Amino acid sequence: MENLVRLFNNELKPIFGILIILNILDQILLSGHYFSNNIFLDIFFGTSMILFLVELVWRSYSERKLTFLTAIDIIVLANYYLIGILDLRVLRIFRAYSTFNQHNVLLPANTLLRTVYHQRFALLGSQIMVFSVLLIFSTLIHFIERDVYPEAFGSIISSMWFGITTLTTVGYGDITPLTGPGKVLAAFTMFLGIGMFALPAAILASAYYEEIQKRNFLISLETISSIPLFEKLPVGAIGKINSKLNALLVPPHKTIIAKGEDSDAMYIVEFGAVEVQLDQPVTLSAGDYFGERGLLLNEKRNATIISKTEVKLLKLKKMDLLELMAEHETLFQELAHSSAERSGNTK
Repeated sequence: MENLVRLFNNELKPIFGILIILNILDQILLSGHYFSNNIFLDIFFGTSMILFLVELVWRSYSERKLTFLTAIDIIVLANYYLIGILDLRVLRIFRAYSTFNQHNVLLPANTLLRTVYHQRFALLGSQIMVFSVLLIFSTLIHFIERDVYPEAFGSIISSMWFGITTLTTVGYGDITPLTGPGKVLAAFTMFLGIGMFALPAAILASAYYEEIQKRNFLISLETISSIPLFEKLPVGAIGKINSKLNALLVPPHKTIIAKGEDSDAMYIVEFGAVEVQLDQPVTLSAGDYFGERGLLLNEKRNATIISKTEVKLLKLKKMDLLELMAEHETLFQELAHSSAERSGNTK
């Protein structure tokens, strides 16, 4: 079962991501009269939905949990097989984002979506303020203009259309106040709207910048020298390590190392936490490292390690590690001692 799950995550999942994107393109082509009766696109549509159904059943069985994206998938497939009123495949575009969430092209987009989610309460609070101002303005403009322009301002609800276009500074021009006080109030609201709608933009920009900085894949010498494993090495060695480390950003609950795999690298945790799945699970956090035992003893992985939270890892390949240990005996001694401690072979 573990091998099947790993096969799906590593090999089949990207294929289904590409298939989702192709289906969205297919939906766009079928929406016009040029390709509306194309039999090949229809066959592709039907075949894809069968594959998506099989993939959904398999994913539901392996994950055993209902997520927001899985719920969207169920709605799309249920609509296709049971209702068939609308073609809802475009809703699965977020599944494609999730599939390629670590790809360099989509990483900024996924980071933005994650930022919006993390700042949802701050954004909701700012929108409540905007709605409150809209309600106050619509009520005031209703009282001022209802007698001279009842068609547009005869009720608070009808006044809200003018309130929305004014507060958002769109100003379609189809409705304008006729009285002096109404014009003054509208002008004031336009200035207020600029500031009100700048607030959520500022919230998102600040949070997005912080997320991008956290995910910066450039590894500084200061970062390496602060890791306990490397702190006793000379500056020259740290500079060399810097050129060999690769940064990886892993989302929560993802398998990093699977038991029984070949040992090809060791990992250092820069931030976040991972769990070593043993009889008594062990949690490793910032500054800890794992995967060195298999490299030192030339063994297969003896435990599965998953990410508990979003974690940034620094990956050091086997050949690079062996080269560094050959040059710096201190590094070899530290790794050997650590490996012996974890296996309980210390004297």
